[in-house]
Amino acid sequence: MYHPNYIDFYQKCLLPAGVGDPALSAGHTHWLIAIEGQRKEQEKEFYCWKVSVYPSNSEGSFSWKEKVYSSLYECIHKAFDHAKELEENVKNSQLGFLKSKEKIS
Repeated sequence: MYHPNYIDFYQKCLLPAGVGDPALSAGHTHWLIAIEGQRKEQEKEFYCWKVSVYPSNSEGSFSWKEKVYSSLYECIHKAFDHAKELEENVKNSQLGFLKSKEKIS
């Protein structure tokens, strides 16, 4: 697996997908929720945090190019809270968030 930001990539959870989940491509049976950190400015150590959802197989293999959802946060605590909320949505089959590619918070 190659990821352009692999150093600051934290897999939050891997959840089984439902049979009719939208945006699920062939060979993918799970959703991977991850938190990704990226520097705001190259010269400074200030980060912003993306919460992303990727289609995955049961072993956690995914393509970073197939992201189906991403939200951007300036606070890591808000990013973790949002990742937990997404986890609950997936468990309850409430996947309306997949319609939105980018959400800035």
